[in-house]
Amino acid sequence: MIQSSESPVSPTPSAPRTRPRRGAGLAEIMVAMIIFAMVATSYAAVTLRYATRMKTISKGAARSAAITEYINRLMAVPFDSLSGRAGTFTTSTGTFPNTRIITVTGTGNKRTVTLILTPSDAAIKPDTVVLTRAKRYEGSPLS
Repeated sequence: MIQSSESPVSPTPSAPRTRPRRGAGLAEIMVAMIIFAMVATSYAAVTLRYATRMKTISKGAARSAAITEYINRLMAVPFDSLSGRAGTFTTSTGTFPNTRIITVTGTGNKRTVTLILTPSDAAIKPDTVVLTRAKRYEGSPLS
C-alpha cells in the first residue's frame, strides 16, 4: 500500500448553522425607500411642469378661439352696418373673460376693422387683428 505524506482529510469542525434569510433587512428597505422617493420626486416635478405648460397652452387656445369667433362675427355683418359694431365690449363670464375694442375706419367702398382683444388674465398678452372689408361691386365688371 502506498502511503502519502499528507494527513488524511479530517472533517473540519462544524460551522455554526444559520437559518436561511426569510426577508429583507432594515438597510435594504431604507435604500429602496430612498430610491423610490427620488424617482417619485423627479416624476412629480416633471408632471408639475407639464401641467403648468398645458394650462398656458389651453389659455392661448381659448384666446385663438375667441379671436376667431369675433372675426367671424365681424365678417358676417353687412358692410353698411360695420360702423355700428365699433366700441368697447367686456365679457366677464365663460372660459375666457376679456375686453375687446373694435374700431372701424375708412369711407366709401373700403373699411378697415381693428379688433384688440385684451384678456382679463394678465398672464396672456393682448392680441390685435386688422382686417379690410370692401363693399361688393354691384353691376357687371364689363360695363
